[in-house]
Amino acid sequence: MRASPSTAAACRLQALRRLRQLAALALFGGCAAAGAQSVSLVGSFGNKALLVIDGAAPKAVAAGQSQQGVKVVRVGDGSAVVSVGGQQQELRVGASPVNLAGKGAASTVLQALPNGQFVTEGRINGKLVRMMVDTGATMVSLSRAQAIQLGLSLQGGRPIAVHTANGVVQATEIMLRSVRVGAIERREVPAVIQDSSLPIVLLGMSFLKHLDLQHNADQLTLTARY
Repeated sequence: MRASPSTAAACRLQALRRLRQLAALALFGGCAAAGAQSVSLVGSFGNKALLVIDGAAPKAVAAGQSQQGVKVVRVGDGSAVVSVGGQQQELRVGASPVNLAGKGAASTVLQALPNGQFVTEGRINGKLVRMMVDTGATMVSLSRAQAIQLGLSLQGGRPIAVHTANGVVQATEIMLRSVRVGAIERREVPAVIQDSSLPIVLLGMSFLKHLDLQHNADQLTLTARY
């Protein structure tokens, strides 16, 4: 028994719709599979980072380029900053792979140096600086030389005395327009400019108190609380 022309046309239309649905599912599944779940840095040369994504063979990815949703922002000596889903992660050679699954917004993962310190690149008033996380520092702390280099003005600042490991030093308390680490930015952050020398900017509690800090082995996850 032959189907009527209208019935045959309806069957063909239904089959075509089914094929489109299957194609869409296959495309969605392929995209989901392409999303990286973990990434680690095994080397760097020039402006290229040698990344291991999901345990696969290392791939050289240049700054500004992406691989499986992992974009290389910049490459340093034995380190690299990558962006995944709009959030930045810092990778270091020899560190544990960073788990990318389920990352929320405004979160940044730092990798520890061999001495256990967490040092990262950040921005003060939009200018790039190196910072070390220091939960023992009441405020973000800079030396006078660093402040001059960043173009910070001490006019209107409040003179204070700061207790350091080397004793009491004179300092000036000022307000920074902005402090940014990875995807996290805070505005109007109190800071102290010390008369003594500091080898690196200290990322103190005037910035960190607004974050949740999760320490896991050689990784420190900073997540904006509000």
